[in-house]
Amino acid sequence: MSRRAQENLIAVALLALFAGVIWLALDFGPRARMIPLPLAVFGIVLTVIQLAWQNLGSTDELQMEIIEVDAPGEQPKPEGEAAAAPGKKQAGWRQEVGALGIVGALLALIYLVGIIPAVFFFTCGYFRATRLYSWRASLIYTGVLTAAVYLLFVVALQIQPYHGLLEPVVEYFR
Repeated sequence: MSRRAQENLIAVALLALFAGVIWLALDFGPRARMIPLPLAVFGIVLTVIQLAWQNLGSTDELQMEIIEVDAPGEQPKPEGEAAAAPGKKQAGWRQEVGALGIVGALLALIYLVGIIPAVFFFTCGYFRATRLYSWRASLIYTGVLTAAVYLLFVVALQIQPYHGLLEPVVEYFR
């Protein structure tokens, strides 16, 4: 089976999956289908675009290996995404543990203070720890993200957010 046929089969399987999600979501209540239905429709649109791109576009753009494996003793290839860039190390177990620690910190924040404050503290802390932005830009981007999460879930979708274990303490001081 050719590579293009394999990619088309995967795309058709994705279309069937998204169609199944739509079919199942139609049995949900009006509020319950607000998330899966638009996501499935968006997934179908993107999959159809992918199908058109890979079947109607030039085949020269599609010539890349999904998995590149170097034989033992062979030098890594200089081009391609799987090739190691000079000066960059492969991710080791320490980076993986660090990434799991970041996810654990976010989950702990959500558990303790609730989703909205956790989004604020985690995003601001991440921006500052990575030194991605200045203090001012970090606070602006964090505030915009937190406001967007609040407006989307609490105001637009009218979902009551989880307030965390510390909610009784906060209520005591109100």
